[in-house]
Amino acid sequence: MDVLTAAWVGAGSPTPHATSLTGDCSHCGSRDQLVAVRSVVSKQFTGFDGWANPSGRGVCPGCAWGYATAELRAGAHLVTRDPASLAPLDRAGVAALLRSGPLGTDSALVVPLRPGRKHLLPMATWGRVAVEDVDLGWNHQELARLRQIDRLRALGFGSRMLTAAAPPFQVMRTLTPEQFPQVLDAWSQLEPWRQPGNPWMALAVHVTTPTTKESRR
Repeated sequence: MDVLTAAWVGAGSPTPHATSLTGDCSHCGSRDQLVAVRSVVSKQFTGFDGWANPSGRGVCPGCAWGYATAELRAGAHLVTRDPASLAPLDRAGVAALLRSGPLGTDSALVVPLRPGRKHLLPMATWGRVAVEDVDLGWNHQELARLRQIDRLRALGFGSRMLTAAAPPFQVMRTLTPEQFPQVLDAWSQLEPWRQPGNPWMALAVHVTTPTTKESRR
């Protein structure tokens, strides 16, 4: 069972669109009752990479749900394979999950960094974190770097500061001498994430930045 199918089953197998065709799903390739492609994606949609038949006429009910449901693009979701389940997560929930350890092979995490813009769930894979345009591994190495970001956040380093080549002086001057080597070590460990456009850094900064609603709790 792929991630999208597990999410659809976990959501109760909803069928928000009437089927009008029978054939092979343009997205997953399964033979089923089909919903017209243009009923679930706009004419401006270009994300056909990975579709079984981009020129096909329709998609199955599960794939139609995955592309047409706006809530799936608006926030993060955790999908599990056995049992099949779909659970929405806020940023704090995503951060807690990522801090808990490597992502298991029977789970998939979908995290829109720019909510509402792209369809991430239909292309998600087991054991990985789906963000815009890429699926990320999440193992002990990534976990260790996230913990370094947590430590730097606690010392007062903001989101933009974390991507700087060196720790900004305005925060360093507020620290004790004992904290200096800790910061420099953390900065060094995060160096692989400081490449321009690094998706792990973008994910870590995103989940450690509370929303206005979360910060009021």
